[in-house]
Amino acid sequence: MNGITRTLAQYAACSQYDELPATVRHEGTRAFVNFLGCAAGGAREDVVETILPLLAEFDGGSKATVIGRRERLDTLNAALINSMSSGALSFNDTHYLTVAHPSSPAGAAALAIAERRPVSGRALIHGVILGIELQCRVGAILCTPPAVVSVGLSMQGLVGGIGAAVAAGKLMNLDADGMCRAIGHAINQCAGLREAHATMGSPFTPGHAARCGVFAALLAGRGVTIADSMIEGVKGFAVTYGQNAQPDAAVAELGSRFEILALAYKPYPSGFVTHPVIDVCLDLARREQFDAADIERVEIAVNPLTVQLCNRPEPKDRAQAMVSFQHWGAVALLHKAAGIAQVTQAMVDDPAVAALRRKFVAAPRADVAREAAQLRVVLKTGKVLAASVERCIGSTGVPLSDDDLSRKTLGQLESAYGAEASRRILEQAWRMADAPSAGALCELLKL
Repeated sequence: MNGITRTLAQYAACSQYDELPATVRHEGTRAFVNFLGCAAGGAREDVVETILPLLAEFDGGSKATVIGRRERLDTLNAALINSMSSGALSFNDTHYLTVAHPSSPAGAAALAIAERRPVSGRALIHGVILGIELQCRVGAILCTPPAVVSVGLSMQGLVGGIGAAVAAGKLMNLDADGMCRAIGHAINQCAGLREAHATMGSPFTPGHAARCGVFAALLAGRGVTIADSMIEGVKGFAVTYGQNAQPDAAVAELGSRFEILALAYKPYPSGFVTHPVIDVCLDLARREQFDAADIERVEIAVNPLTVQLCNRPEPKDRAQAMVSFQHWGAVALLHKAAGIAQVTQAMVDDPAVAALRRKFVAAPRADVAREAAQLRVVLKTGKVLAASVERCIGSTGVPLSDDDLSRKTLGQLESAYGAEASRRILEQAWRMADAPSAGALCELLKL
């Protein structure tokens, strides 16, 4: 009987695009469209500007596209930068069970390989789908109760490389043995700690995962051996990173239930656990009339993960503000908006915003779902304003429509390409599955 690692490898190697449900195929396109927009939107962030010149010192050949930039890099470094930039503004997707952001490494890896060898648009989307699916399934080993994973471990760092390896390996036509090696080499490189959040190290994590995953597939393609039990082995991934790990979660209903259908695309540039806070504060601010100066305190009941990951009442810069539920709640109440304009350094330093951030009192409750929040704004007069949200916008219960996703992506593309070029890129991305060659999109992405 095959072990977990080999079962997943066999599935990925043998998967046929036309045999996937239509909903899964379409979701693969949605995930890729969202990835492209996020990569373009983050292409000019400080972390990209800082790391690009460093990579140029060691680059092995400037052939691969860097989304939203004129620079070219080799396959490995292009995967790194494109995955990193897609997470730089915290606008990338989220898989709720694992808290991974799976499209960043999978999309970046697939795009990098598509410039290394001729592939069809359909093959590219297929690789992205499989990369997302398998990394989320491996992550489920650590996140399916009663499994417990340390909150300090970055899930996108642990499993993102697996997604990149599978996406790259599929486009390289690796057989089951080769895919098993690719997954194994990716696991052997996994890394990332959440202590890096709110620093340049945070978006570097998915960048590193993408590069490691592509390298893993290339190693596998050269026949570099590794144990075929890297997931389930007695010294493997499951027992090393989790308590009460559930290896069978990775293969449960494999091929009939798809984790990619559980992706959530963000309407706000922030950690997803802040989104219920944003939604509930926006709802109250737009519905009620009050002066923020009259607020005595803001009581908010949230899932414990919100406090564990995003409890930053005094953010010092925009990177910290992106993952501060207090900041997003304050700007939503004050400005009735929660976009890029609400996470500038000027907004972080604004005295009114800072004063309101300090008035937030969080009640972490296990009975509050990750996509839910309950709000009570207590005024100095004693009056209480209340609101609640059960499923925040962008969650699997209230997903962004294709039109919503297009508007989000177009806005980010335009920050790098301009209106007309952005429109062409978006149209091509939505039609990727019908494109004879992925190269046409790669050409459009070049500046």
